[in-house]
Amino acid sequence: MAEKHNQEVKHLIKIEHKIDEIKNRTGSLVRAFVGGILYGVGWILGGIIAVLLLSWILWLMGIIPGFDDIARYLNGALETWHGQ
Repeated sequence: MAEKHNQEVKHLIKIEHKIDEIKNRTGSLVRAFVGGILYGVGWILGGIIAVLLLSWILWLMGIIPGFDDIARYLNGALETWHGQ
């Protein structure tokens, strides 16, 4: 009986060490949260940059002719806003 109890204690100690290893690898919850936020922001910015580059390339090829008009309008609006 004592031998079985001793094996169970050793097994529980191994489990405790494994849990400690997992805790050390994962870090704190705040770090995981901030990492997730930064990961999401990176996806959003990357998507925006990809869409802008694709639009610019299509504009250069002449597939999107109205892009030049939109760019001029936005540039004029920014100059007007900046001038105030």
